[in-house]
Amino acid sequence: MVYSILTSQKYFGDRWVGHAGLNRLGLHRARVKTAMALGTFRRWQRPGTLTKAECELRDNGVAIVSDFLPEQDFLRLYREVAEAAAIARDATPYPEPTERGFGKERHHDWGFDRFDGSTLNRFIDPGPLARQFALHPALRGLTRVATGRSFDPRRGSIYESVSHEDRGNPDIQRDFHRDTFFNAVKFWYFLEPVRDEDGPFVYVPTSHKLTPARLAWEDARAAAAVEASCAGDTGGMGGAFRISRSEFSQLGLPDPASYAVPANTLVIANVFGFHRRGDGEPGTQRLALYGNHRPYPFRLLGS
Repeated sequence: MVYSILTSQKYFGDRWVGHAGLNRLGLHRARVKTAMALGTFRRWQRPGTLTKAECELRDNGVAIVSDFLPEQDFLRLYREVAEAAAIARDATPYPEPTERGFGKERHHDWGFDRFDGSTLNRFIDPGPLARQFALHPALRGLTRVATGRSFDPRRGSIYESVSHEDRGNPDIQRDFHRDTFFNAVKFWYFLEPVRDEDGPFVYVPTSHKLTPARLAWEDARAAAAVEASCAGDTGGMGGAFRISRSEFSQLGLPDPASYAVPANTLVIANVFGFHRRGDGEPGTQRLALYGNHRPYPFRLLGS
């Protein structure tokens, strides 16, 4: 149905999102600009003065909040999460990658595993303190600043990532990309320190801004995805567009920043901006609470 144009659908294999004629008339450009304008309108509905972290997220597309929780609250939460992660490991030891690219979800009593190439993503059902964290006022304020909507706590989980040897099966999440065509948020509340060798989050500051150069880049990527769709190239139809590092200067963007952080740190980013997973050494892992906040982009009212 043509209705898919007015959804968050980003896949150019969709009949309408990838429609060659409509995209020649500027469909992708119109979707991006409309979604951004409505997101700005929703953010204007938020009353009050912004916090320092909210200003950072608004201006740079990424914010780092150290000592996010009081120490005693952090320790209680860490014990709950570490116990849940240990139970999952005892029930299901870390598997080895057996398929290429984005793997299927392998569900268990505690949650599910999924591979991105050689990287294991383990999503564990949250306990009561972890569920309560998803309702933290500061977190909800940050997600409203980025998208105009509060984080849906159902989108939160305990998250472990485990790096393996590449073995000719690269993790394409380590390529710079943007997730979708509108403002969306991901966050990681790290419960253990993230070192450089653990593969910290990498982000290009200010790359979430819709400049004329960025809009032209979006047009070019959409045209390539439409061409791939018409040619039946399923590998080229995806809407999480990739970008090479050499293109950053052409878009007037700074160098990427890598965020190795101590425990009890919130890392939150607008994933319309360019980012990637860091290069973790084999055997290293990260433990966090994770949230993926991707609200309907064409909503008029905020919350």
